[in-house]
Amino acid sequence: MPHANVTVGMEPSMLAKIEEEKDKHDMSRAEYIRHCVRQAQDSPFKIPETTLCTDEQASEERKKGAT
Repeated sequence: MPHANVTVGMEPSMLAKIEEEKDKHDMSRAEYIRHCVRQAQDSPFKIPETTLCTDEQASEERKKGAT
């Protein structure tokens, strides 16, 4: 499937955190950002089977049946 390149501006501290997290999960920067977009609560995309991280609120919402 072809990809389109997208430029997103962010603060250097946010980029540093993305770099740290993508390394923890052995992913490329693009893979990690795509994964985060997909697992966002209001994402229009299919939720990935693998969850990299959640907070207590997200866990509770999924138990209630959120998709």
